[in-house]
Amino acid sequence: MASAGRQRPQHHTQAKRNRTFTLDDLYAMGKADVERLFRLMRWPETGGEPVCPNKECKGLDHWWLENQQRWKCKGCHKQFSITSGSGFHHTKLPLTTILKALRTFILGSKGNATSTLMKDVGIQYKTAYLLQQKFRDGLKHCIDEITLEGEVEIDGAWFGGYIKPENRKINRVDRRLKANLNGKRLVVVGARERGRHGRAIARVFEQEWQSIPWLRERLDRSSTVYSDEGQWDNLLASHKVLQVNHSEEYQRDGFINTNQMESLFSRLRRFEVGTHHHISGKYLAYYACDGVWRENNRELDDRAKLERALECIMQAPPSRTFGGYYQFGAANLWRGTDDNPFAGWVN
Repeated sequence: MASAGRQRPQHHTQAKRNRTFTLDDLYAMGKADVERLFRLMRWPETGGEPVCPNKECKGLDHWWLENQQRWKCKGCHKQFSITSGSGFHHTKLPLTTILKALRTFILGSKGNATSTLMKDVGIQYKTAYLLQQKFRDGLKHCIDEITLEGEVEIDGAWFGGYIKPENRKINRVDRRLKANLNGKRLVVVGARERGRHGRAIARVFEQEWQSIPWLRERLDRSSTVYSDEGQWDNLLASHKVLQVNHSEEYQRDGFINTNQMESLFSRLRRFEVGTHHHISGKYLAYYACDGVWRENNRELDDRAKLERALECIMQAPPSRTFGGYYQFGAANLWRGTDDNPFAGWVN
């Protein structure tokens, strides 16, 4: 029992060292400071010096066009700005507005609703929604580059597919049976390294067994994998897998469990229920990677978290899903299980 007067250890999010980017710090940044930050995140190799985004050029020599507020490459003569070729490609919002929106988006422990971002930044709802989706698309690219090693837990969590029960009891059906499902239920398969600083990854599938090729690619061959009694048997051919039957026990031999993955999924469910209330299956992959990115960077201070998120988005390619979203509806058919960047693009 704790002695009288002994205080509980302070959570890292409540510590003073974590509050490194307050609203006062944000408002104290001038237009030049914001532009300098974006340039450093866009071109870290050159210290913020512009580089032509044309893959066939990549030139360092350019002119500055004062009237148009952009550069013109001396090699290929293409014009470009700070956001050209990045996750903010085609955006017309000022950089200060984007930074305000990103701070509101990132610093929420369970994310922030679009209506909250709309009111804080002073933009339209459709603009706020699309900006949030571009944030998530950039964070997803960071998650997709991670390879896990060591002791890794894997598990799947089902989202969506809710069926409203009939009013009269005699007309109700067993909603657990496959024949009574509506086909909208998807599984988020995740993997997470054990330990305080363990990283996590996630992706959306229609069935758990479909994730085996993806897991083989993303898990180091020397990893020890911990799983439940799900559809993971095919992973035995490439990895050492230790399983626990959750219908009989939560943990086997004192260390074979998936507790850390269950902990991550519990936060994802609060992320859905507590903030967003409903997530469409077409966009579930983006929301899942958003929650996983927050989990991977949970111990960073506010400024470091904001800068890392901004770097992820600025280094990501232009979004094929949300670029021209309201004009072409490119995201409407995209499921998150196709590696083709043009999947779902409507001509």
